[in-house]
Amino acid sequence: MPTTTCLPSPELADQLAELARLEWTPGATSAAARRFGWTPVDDGARRAAFATNTGHYVVPEWFAVPPEERAEDEECHIPFCYYYEADDFDEELAAGGLSGNIDWLEKHHADDPEWRFERDTGRAHFDAQWRAAVALFTERLGEPEVAVRDAEGESPWNYAAWRCGGNALVVGQCTDNGSYMTFEQALVWIAPYPVERPFPGAGEFDGLIEC
Repeated sequence: MPTTTCLPSPELADQLAELARLEWTPGATSAAARRFGWTPVDDGARRAAFATNTGHYVVPEWFAVPPEERAEDEECHIPFCYYYEADDFDEELAAGGLSGNIDWLEKHHADDPEWRFERDTGRAHFDAQWRAAVALFTERLGEPEVAVRDAEGESPWNYAAWRCGGNALVVGQCTDNGSYMTFEQALVWIAPYPVERPFPGAGEFDGLIEC
């Protein structure tokens, strides 16, 4: 089963931990993006607000716009791994020399040299990328408040969540809506999160972080 991966670098993990600790007042996140050296994406090729200098894209496209254009930010997502469960139809396409979803995934970040495509991995590899990212943020934020696995859904997904003042940072797995739910993804999600609001149960985390 194929994956394409670009784990957060220590540099990016530091930036995201800083972003999570930041009070998201108008203009604060756009100032942070400039300080990090993130490059605005405005060519229409990707539904992203910024390209980092680590090969990642920060979505959605309205994240950290100037305060005169938007009063507040809602959330940001930084995908770092995509996974695809190939089926018999994919094998038929490959046997016939035709392109399919595996080829689509291979091309998904082909222009970004930091990303690594692997055709024969599996869900264990996908989960290992999640664990590696969790370890990065545990070094910076301490042990997560919540670490759960949703084993009841169609896909077994993992989540770790930290509170950072009035924000939350989640490292989790969910469907990739940008591929019309063809791929699964692992990502970092950051957003304001009231301190009195409990984290969702394992089966509801995907609805919180999907992008």
